[in-house]
Parts: sequence; structure tokens; C-alpha cells
Amino acid sequence: MTTRVRTVLIIVAIAAAVSFIPSGRDSAQAVSNALSAIILAAMVLFGVRAYREARGRIEVLGDSHRLLFYAGLGSFVVAMAARPSLVETGPGTVLFIVLIAMPIAMLWAVWQRWREVG
Repeated sequence: MTTRVRTVLIIVAIAAAVSFIPSGRDSAQAVSNALSAIILAAMVLFGVRAYREARGRIEVLGDSHRLLFYAGLGSFVVAMAARPSLVETGPGTVLFIVLIAMPIAMLWAVWQRWREVG
């Protein structure tokens, strides 16, 4: 049996277990939630490490660009947290696009300044 066939059989077995075991969907949701939490924790740890390594260059940006940097990151996080409820309607989708475009513009300005300072 080749590796690909074995992999496909494992995926089919897991899908069958999720579909036919009485609490399979709840178990699959619990595993999904755990993996999401692990990925989020890894992203936060990466952000903390990146901040610690670049702290000196962030301080050199100046107050206005540092404010843009933190506001851009914060508004991006808020936009992503509100995404599920915003994209259900037309006006909400437009607001979501604005809430994503705004931090992109902010972070672009900070990046331009970052290149000048560095």
C-alpha cells in the first residue's frame, strides 16, 4: 500500500468517525477549537518576539508613526474580530472593507517611515 492510499484511507476513517459516532461532531469541534487556540498562541508569541527584536527601531519612528503603527494593528484586530457579523449584509461588507483598508494605509505609512529610519 502506498503512502498516498494510506493517507486517503486515514482521512476517510476520520470523516466516517465524525459522521457516524454520536458525539463525533462535538469531538471534532473540540479538536478544531484546540488547534485554533494553539495557532493563536503561536501567533501572539511570534508577535512578542518580533516586538522585542524591533523595539529600538519602533522607538526611533517617532510618536506619530508609533501611534499609526499601534492604531493600525489594533484596528486590524478589531476588523477581523467583527468580520463574521459584518460580512452578512451589504453595508457591513463595505464597512469591513473600510476597516481593512484603513489599517493597511496606516501600516504602509509606518513602513515607509521605517525604511527611512533604518
